[in-house]
Amino acid sequence: MVGILVVSHGKLAEALISSVQMLVGKFHRVQSISIWPEDKPQEIERLIEKGIREVDDGEGVVILTDILGGTPTNLSLSVPRDRKVEVVTGVNLPMLLTLWSHRGRKPLREIGRLAKKAGRRSIILAKGMWHRKGRKADSSRGKP
Repeated sequence: MVGILVVSHGKLAEALISSVQMLVGKFHRVQSISIWPEDKPQEIERLIEKGIREVDDGEGVVILTDILGGTPTNLSLSVPRDRKVEVVTGVNLPMLLTLWSHRGRKPLREIGRLAKKAGRRSIILAKGMWHRKGRKADSSRGKP
C-alpha cells in the first residue's frame, strides 16, 4: 500500500488528516509533519526522511505539500532520487480522500496523478453551481 506523508506550514497537515479520519475512520500508513518558522532545514529534512521510512511498506510514498515553492515542498523534493516518492503540491481534503480510496489498488505514479486530479476538480466557484440566472437551484437534486 502506498504511504502518505502530508507536510505543511503550521498545523494544516495534522488537521487535514484528522478531518479525513473523521469522515472515513482510521487511516493507516499516513503521517503529518508540521513546519514552523524556527525549524532548521536539516531538521525538517530529517523529519521528512523519517516520515517516509515509517509510512513506506515498499510501494512508495506520496508526499502532499501545501504550496509550490514553499519550504515543505522544496525540502520534500530534496529526498534522494532512489526513493519511490511522488510530491504533489496544493494539498486539500479531496486529495486525501482520493488517496484513501485508491492507494491500495494503484501504483505510486498513478496515485500521484489521481491526487492531483482530485485536488484540481474540487476547486470551483460553488455559488455558480447552485445559482443560475438569479434563480436558486433545486438543491434536492443537486442540479441548477
